[in-house]
Amino acid sequence: MGCVESVPARTSRSSRPRLSSNHERMAPYKDEADDTSSEASDAGDAAFDAWDAMEQAEELSYLEQQLKGCSVDELMTKRFPTRGGALASPRGGGAAAHSQWSSVAAALTYDGDFALSPPYTLKKAGELYSYLRSPNAKPLPRKMVYEMLIAASHAFEAQAAACGSLIHVPPPAKPGERLLVCGDTHGQLQDVLVIFEEHGLPAPGNAYLFNGDIADRGRNATEIFVLLLAFKLACPDIMHINRGNHEQRDLNERPFANGGGFAWEVRAKYPHDELLIDLFQNLFTNLPIASLVGEWALVIHGGLFREEDVTLDDIRAIDACRQPPSVLQTRDDTLLFDALWADPHDGDGIVASDNRGGVSIQFGRDLTKAFCARN
Repeated sequence: MGCVESVPARTSRSSRPRLSSNHERMAPYKDEADDTSSEASDAGDAAFDAWDAMEQAEELSYLEQQLKGCSVDELMTKRFPTRGGALASPRGGGAAAHSQWSSVAAALTYDGDFALSPPYTLKKAGELYSYLRSPNAKPLPRKMVYEMLIAASHAFEAQAAACGSLIHVPPPAKPGERLLVCGDTHGQLQDVLVIFEEHGLPAPGNAYLFNGDIADRGRNATEIFVLLLAFKLACPDIMHINRGNHEQRDLNERPFANGGGFAWEVRAKYPHDELLIDLFQNLFTNLPIASLVGEWALVIHGGLFREEDVTLDDIRAIDACRQPPSVLQTRDDTLLFDALWADPHDGDGIVASDNRGGVSIQFGRDLTKAFCARN
């Protein structure tokens, strides 16, 4: 998980910012005799390597199961016959699904210590942030979660209908404005709260783009989604959310110990409510696959593609309102899978990602340069 700050008023390819490395930014403050700092850095690198290895092992296990045709969605449908299946419905979940979700929300009441109801404002979003910072915060009211997810689903469905799977995010327009891009948060609410504390709450001139993988592993992804959506619904241009490979049903149904856990987090907080999990999945399938910042930066969770000559229009046209395919039968299947699962590597060309069973790919620097030149 990381956070990258953009610079203002850069819209052309010729004026793209050069992102300096962490070593470059810290050079003026480095004391070469500071062995403690060096040891801490080594420990941090080791911890990152261990976490990265664990992540790759978890996702390799998932991909291997998919190749064997083991669909968690099918298993869960057998266990919960009323849950409605694999959510293969048209974009938006269908009128019947929305009617059912709205009926459930209308019948609920606000309970607990905190409630946030429509209309959504930045003031209310800030109050939610303050509540989640309190040490005794409890799970958010079910009615509040339903209402916010329904409103957000409508918003993202409209965005997807207008823009497809690629959205345009305005870059900072003048000095003092920022766009901060945040990587995988994986249910770690404290990380998100610290980011907002350090960099400021989302607001006009201080926008955020969360680049997927909000769900799974940590036990507070529900609160992260609700917090981000509160700001999104209050002021759409200050909060943007891409989809990651963990915003999908099969991974969410895996146990926490195997790299999943989001569905089980929801069940623990809101027992016997499979419809709420389906509502989350409807939101996930309507999230954009990638965001184009001005004309100089493409933000995408996975990566570039094994297919040749992919353009921004191809990304925009990806049929993303579905669960990612386990078997790649069409070009569109491959584009969706690579957008969520691919990784970069330091060399050139395309190589199979052995850490993920050879199913996903890694793309080299030459492909990145060619993609940028082509688009």
